[in-house]
Amino acid sequence: MSQVLVLDAGGTISSAPAANGALAGGQALAAALGDAAADLRIERVYAGLSEEMSLTQAGEVVAAALAAAEREDVAAVVVTHGTDTMEETAFLADIHWTSAKPIVFTGAQRSPGQPGFDGLDNLRDAFALAQKPEAHGLGAWIVFGGYALPARGAFKRHTSALDGFAHRMGLGVTLRQPLPRRVRPAPLPFGPCDEHVDLIGLGLGANGRLIDSAVAGGERGLVLEGLGRGNAGPVVAEAVSRAIAAGVAVAVTSRCAEGDVSPDYATGRRLADAGAVFCNDLSPSQSRILLARMLALHGEAGPALDAFRRWLSAG
Repeated sequence: MSQVLVLDAGGTISSAPAANGALAGGQALAAALGDAAADLRIERVYAGLSEEMSLTQAGEVVAAALAAAEREDVAAVVVTHGTDTMEETAFLADIHWTSAKPIVFTGAQRSPGQPGFDGLDNLRDAFALAQKPEAHGLGAWIVFGGYALPARGAFKRHTSALDGFAHRMGLGVTLRQPLPRRVRPAPLPFGPCDEHVDLIGLGLGANGRLIDSAVAGGERGLVLEGLGRGNAGPVVAEAVSRAIAAGVAVAVTSRCAEGDVSPDYATGRRLADAGAVFCNDLSPSQSRILLARMLALHGEAGPALDAFRRWLSAG
């Protein structure tokens, strides 16, 4: 009989205090939940906190989920994951998800030993979504604090609130509402991400030294957290031009938590004219995931950015 399979990928939902009192990973979800886990089918795929996770380890979680979806005894996949990088692993799953079966990510803001532990409520809601017929064929989701959010565009909005996730384009819904539907680009071939891609944040009066240093240090891709709609001052634009001339792929997002980006201003148009790709509705962290995968697939910056643009235009 097909059932929901839980993949235990660590995080606060299965954490416990270390000797110094700080929360640490390593405990299995089944042990953390105790009797509440008796009826769950759980397979452990990562042990630790999500901020300790590498791109390679995130890929291993996704690989396990893809393999699970191929099994006849699995109707849907729920992944319990740390909240700090959940938006990235969920998006990595989404861009590779070939199955019509739902995959749902969830976790907790409070550990099993803390008052108000929210993991069981989030697990219950994740199961509810995973078993909804309308969730089939819609890719990956994050369910948290009573809300369901498409993985693409979801982000952690609050460090500790129980409803700590939101959606960049406002597509989060309660479990009683119809699920938002959007066109999904064709899944990418599964494989590793290029590890040499980094994020650089911009602020008032930002200079280009971090960009130049990243290029000198061997980064093959850069994601800029631009201002507003994806803007940057002329000194930054000059550094971006140097990076692109050196063969580094540059993508532009916004430090704003909500909304999309577009080179509507001269300050953004300079970046686009230099060859940077504007990431539409993708957050900085998810843009980094996609750029890292495109570089791994296509090798060089030019083909990787062309593929990035095609992916954006497809959905």
